[in-house]
Amino acid sequence: MKMVMRIHPVRESEASSAILPPRSGTSIAFEQAWSAIHKDGLVPDKAELRPERFAPFLRTAYLVELHDEPERRILFRIAGETIRNALGVDLRGRNYIDFVPEPHRETSGISMNLMFAPRPCGRWVRKEVVHRDGFRQILDLTQFPVSDRASGHRLVIGIVEGFGEDSVHTPDGGFRFDQLDREHFIDIGAGLP
Repeated sequence: MKMVMRIHPVRESEASSAILPPRSGTSIAFEQAWSAIHKDGLVPDKAELRPERFAPFLRTAYLVELHDEPERRILFRIAGETIRNALGVDLRGRNYIDFVPEPHRETSGISMNLMFAPRPCGRWVRKEVVHRDGFRQILDLTQFPVSDRASGHRLVIGIVEGFGEDSVHTPDGGFRFDQLDREHFIDIGAGLP
């Protein structure tokens, strides 16, 4: 039986007034690729991830590992070529929190844990990246939970859309992820957190 996935705002109070921006066809295709992974339950094991299943997304894909300690809260394990080129740095092994403005570091990324709550879910996020030279890009991120049963780690696989080629901007590794603009959960069959 195929499950129908729905996207919902994080906060019910926002639901009545917020108009959801449309998710792209790429975001929906990524969701379908994730949905096709063999699962024992709602969250697939990392051992089931196959690069060929995600071939159309590899350049914009990333895999992060979640931890409770702020100094390791969101560690990048994989970052596709488009991401590396657009930011001017290889994120592998780096902590996402290091690229967030100081006032937001304490709470940044915590809502990703809700993807592994008793009601696991996906996530669609719109945020802005600000480069050292002031160049700004709006990014859409589509994310789904993955477990690493061998290690016990919680992983998130995602894609980023919005990194375009721009002749006036040269990435130099200096950037920050600004506050998120929108955050919505995606129902993967268990309801929403």
